Amino acid sequence: MTHLNELTIAAARDALRSGEASATDLTMACLTAIDAGDGLNAFVHKTPEIALEQARAADARIKAGDAPDMCGIPLGIKDLFCTKGVPSQAGSRILEGFRPEYESTVTTKLFDSGAVMLGKLNMDEFAMGSSNETSCYGNAINPWKIDDRNLTPGGSSGGSASAVAADLCLAATGTDTGGSIRQPAAFTGIVGIKPTYGRVSRWGVVAFASSLDQAGPMTKTVRDAAIMLG
Repeated sequence: MTHLNELTIAAARDALRSGEASATDLTMACLTAIDAGDGLNAFVHKTPEIALEQARAADARIKAGDAPDMCGIPLGIKDLFCTKGVPSQAGSRILEGFRPEYESTVTTKLFDSGAVMLGKLNMDEFAMGSSNETSCYGNAINPWKIDDRNLTPGGSSGGSASAVAADLCLAATGTDTGGSIRQPAAFTGIVGIKPTYGRVSRWGVVAFASSLDQAGPMTKTVRDAAIMLG
């Protein structure tokens, strides 16, 4: 039997619309998995209260027949997306204590469509790295194990890749300057897209190289990536 946190976006969307599952149930399954997966060091700022509030709102929208594709889908958000009132450190001690008074365009669009934020995800400091070993939070760990070694999930979106691969969330946001979505997706066996420059707004995203950075989806399947990119 597939646990709710193991569903794809597409399967969860259909289950939510048919009434087979609720957004609250999906969110609780992910929050439980996140706590059990602390050893991966993927989630660095957990937001269970926000998640459950958003999930209840999503359930009400679904019941009313107002359910965009991402409504009720629990996500992890890379730590360089500004999230109002929630720590947004970009993996750096320099921004310790920074709680933005505004929301990034990407997270605004996701939340407006009813998506649920489970928390913020580990990353290389200011996205400068390809192994998630430059983070102030410590290394993110690849959930794929062949022995006792802790393998890298890649970077800079290492926490995003690890969380999706370990079914801690149904999908995650990432950013890619020179491979920071695509490389960790490859390291962890998930799907990541760097959209064409300008396709996704960079507003409210802590910059590495403004002329190259692009936000994009990190998901379990190609179909999910298409849904989330929309």
